[in-house]
Amino acid sequence: MGSRAFSATPSRLPISSGTSSEEDVQVPDSHSSPLSPNVAGFLQEKPTGLSLAEVFGYYGSSEFNIMALVRKLVPENDSPEATDIPVSTENSVEVRKTLDMMLSRPILDFLVRYFVTTVNWIDQVMYPPWFLRQYQRWWKLDQLSSVADIEFTVLFLRVCHYASQFLPSPTYTIDSIKGICLADIRKSCEVAINALAPICIRLDPRGSLIRVQHTAFAGLDSMCMGRMNAFWEQLSYATRVAQQIGLHSETMTWSSSADELDKEMRRRTFCNLYIWDSCLSKRLERIPFLSDGLSAHVMPQMHLQPDIDVRADAPDLFTERVLRAQLAQFWRSHCPTKGLEYDPMGAEERYESFCSTFLASMPSVFALQPDKQWDERLPTLPMQRQLLHIAIFESLCWNFTPTLLQQADQDRQLLGYKRILILHNKQALAVAGLKLLQSVSALHTMMGGSHTRFASIIVPIFEAAVPLLCLCADESFPGDTGGGRSHTLKTDPLGAGITHLSRAGCMQAARDALSRLQTLAEVSDLAEVGARTLSRLVERVNSSSRVVGNFGSLHRAADAVMQLSEPWSCNQLQGYDVEGFQGQSPLNNDLYTNVDWNWEEMLRDLTGSIEVEDIGSYQ
Repeated sequence: MGSRAFSATPSRLPISSGTSSEEDVQVPDSHSSPLSPNVAGFLQEKPTGLSLAEVFGYYGSSEFNIMALVRKLVPENDSPEATDIPVSTENSVEVRKTLDMMLSRPILDFLVRYFVTTVNWIDQVMYPPWFLRQYQRWWKLDQLSSVADIEFTVLFLRVCHYASQFLPSPTYTIDSIKGICLADIRKSCEVAINALAPICIRLDPRGSLIRVQHTAFAGLDSMCMGRMNAFWEQLSYATRVAQQIGLHSETMTWSSSADELDKEMRRRTFCNLYIWDSCLSKRLERIPFLSDGLSAHVMPQMHLQPDIDVRADAPDLFTERVLRAQLAQFWRSHCPTKGLEYDPMGAEERYESFCSTFLASMPSVFALQPDKQWDERLPTLPMQRQLLHIAIFESLCWNFTPTLLQQADQDRQLLGYKRILILHNKQALAVAGLKLLQSVSALHTMMGGSHTRFASIIVPIFEAAVPLLCLCADESFPGDTGGGRSHTLKTDPLGAGITHLSRAGCMQAARDALSRLQTLAEVSDLAEVGARTLSRLVERVNSSSRVVGNFGSLHRAADAVMQLSEPWSCNQLQGYDVEGFQGQSPLNNDLYTNVDWNWEEMLRDLTGSIEVEDIGSYQ
């Protein structure tokens, strides 16, 4: 890349001199032409490349705004696509200097292959053949002649930086690639990204799908490093760009150059944005950026086979992401009204509705008691299933956690049946927390059980252990409801666990969670802060009799335990260096297009001495 030649491409926007003398200006009389020569000349010197959509902020492809009415009368082009925006001479020089300092291709190829084979299954931000096709095309370019070319450079550098967060790993145990340490590789990627990304924004303020994707990777990277607020800010920017380019629109007017796969990538990207927005806004108690509604028109519609050797009836691996989006939509539509008195019956009703609709309609391959016939053929499927199960039990914890936030005087004023319901809620919360820890442990084992910065392992461990410790602060927990749970459900993931619930078991699970976080703290600041906080909580609960004596009641003792978790807040982590349910199967093979790609062949086409087999994948 360092030897690549660049030609100077003229800027598309002429620059006005901005000077004129007072005597040059002629005031037209009533018989003069509409514009005098001087005025017409002045207008000709103004930038002509700006479109109505750029200046007024309209989403140009909308069929409902003023822009749509303008197009009914006269042709009006939307903002130009990034592929049509040329690069000026000045920017070309800056781009060339940045590319000359980039990492060598063998290192980049290794990280791209590692991402595709070992990391991409987690969030599936990109479909591997779609990404690899563009990556191979990029290396064949003689010059980066458009904004789209520069933007894609930022994308694959973000991919490489993110992939490096998962190294070393059980399949690659050293902390360098081709003799370059991982820290220097990350630094090199950051320098190039920081130089190229502003150029893209200057030349194309509107953005593109590629910009949404590389901004998403920046957010995922921040989450791995424990910068949750940074992830929230990057998610905010990604959703703004997504709306500027119409990813949210049900009546999207597609570009003439967009093929069916490009359209599907837009839908899949929006699906991921919805998942991250729902999860992170819930975790951080923020207002979501995207509306609660999730129309079928903006959801994935293609069945993309991961390998040509897999039968057409194999489950689509993106089904996990679609189910995650539907899970988020369910809880958005069943969210209790804030500010009202806690309603234990409402929590039970939400749980029953969740079991009878969402859980009862899940595809068997992703169910809590799954059909595993495809697990050997699709090695990432068991891990994707565990990710979904983690999200399910996280949502159940969120549903019942408010029962711990009640004041003692509120409990004393409740009628007897409501007190029993609250005890039901606490027991359900304990079982959900235990099952969440079990699911996380299973996923960590599948991924090799080694050190990791993966936030979807670290955060659930902490957020499951804290409620368990609050419950264990009550020496009478788990208590006795006399008749057990009042409802009978065909699908009831928590019911059976209540029968065997014990304070000792919850306490041991919390200690095991602390031990796991302490191990992961060797490589993760996120885990280090969580472990340090959890250690204080465990110490406090171990002396729970003294806590109850000092604070006068279980509620105040639990409050003291929960206050100790404040260091886990986003603000502290920022200081460290280092995301209407329809009840249907999300992908109907009879309706959606099948696209077969052998992306492993594409991987083998990449240059470099390390083959795909040398990287391996988690089994």
